[in-house]
Amino acid sequence: MMSTEKQSKWEAYKQPIILISCVLVGAILGIALGDKAAFLYPIGQIWLNMLFVLLVPLIFFSISSSIAAIGDTRRVGKLLVMTIAMFIVTAAIAGAIMFIVTAIFTPDTSITIENTSAAVETTEQSIGDQIVNTFTVSDFPDVITRAHILPLIVFTVFFGITVSTLGEKGRAVSEWLANMSTVFYQMVNLLMKFAPIGLACYFANLTGTYGPELLASYGRGLLIYYPTMFAYFFIFLGLYAFVAAGKWGVQHFFKEIFVPALTALGTRSSAAALPLQLRACDNMNVPREVSSVVCPMGATMHMDGACLATVYEIALCCALFNHPLNGLGDYAYALVIAVAASVAVSSVPGGGAAMETMLISSFGFPSAALPILIMMTQLFDPGCTLVNSCGDTVASMMVSRFLYGKDWYKKKAETAA
Repeated sequence: MMSTEKQSKWEAYKQPIILISCVLVGAILGIALGDKAAFLYPIGQIWLNMLFVLLVPLIFFSISSSIAAIGDTRRVGKLLVMTIAMFIVTAAIAGAIMFIVTAIFTPDTSITIENTSAAVETTEQSIGDQIVNTFTVSDFPDVITRAHILPLIVFTVFFGITVSTLGEKGRAVSEWLANMSTVFYQMVNLLMKFAPIGLACYFANLTGTYGPELLASYGRGLLIYYPTMFAYFFIFLGLYAFVAAGKWGVQHFFKEIFVPALTALGTRSSAAALPLQLRACDNMNVPREVSSVVCPMGATMHMDGACLATVYEIALCCALFNHPLNGLGDYAYALVIAVAASVAVSSVPGGGAAMETMLISSFGFPSAALPILIMMTQLFDPGCTLVNSCGDTVASMMVSRFLYGKDWYKKKAETAA
């Protein structure tokens, strides 16, 4: 009996133990080899590219099949409203926390950079154009690329709703979508068997190339952001999991989130971790009709980690350029901008350009602020991605709690046969 219990525990933790062991070996190898570790880059990048290739069809089939299977368009509307509200509330909480932290530990204003105002050019867009370009594209080929995830989600939701309105005529299409969704979920499971090798090689190149630089630049910003980020990850994501499913939710969330979190931290890509987030939701009995909508939407719209970083960058630039925030109105405005900017951040590495230009235009910072924001965004990016990505899983849990009641996790996950 005891040996059986030990064996079951080993089976439960075998994958994360093997994965973290391989990643640690890769990181140590990268530090030892330095730039020479670049020869391992192709192996890690091939594995990552396979995840990226799965992203668009996985989003399309998982969302459309779930919505088409619901049938009741009112339930779809309720799910979307609940999801977006959850994203906004948690992002606002994250931003408010960082405002408190920066009020206690003020950003370092000793940073000096060359004023590059003359070299910076920005193209202004009206609010209407920004809305149009964020949620739609003008040509179908553009909607099936990971560069336009939000337009893809909008198109997919519309497609799923259309199928659900056809009733019996749409049944065959709905079943085909469900079958294709199952195929792509299985592809993710098969690809995950190679995760230890892929992530080990990726981490080796990452630490060999960028490791020393991360600790050498903008040290105070790192010392403020990363402890705050990890505190938010463990305390607030844990609190959200508790709200969703009590102690069971906390225990299973931190157990299942390990592999997706490590992938997000190592690759700096919410998109790469998305298939793994969906897999984690399945393991926690989150209904597919919830996770397949919340997680893909969250990959581009749920950015608590980016909101933490944005608020710090606002506080830093306000201190550097003598632009103090006076009164509750200024802080409320800054929080709104931080939430809006975090929503605009892309799910792929280095996707914060829109956020940086938005901050500069919103607060009237000089163009010299741009190099600062670019540097800080790069340094914060791994932590941002970690919280951004893992927050989608716990958001799926909370949406399930409010849609299906407190015992949602005791039911079997709804799966498309």
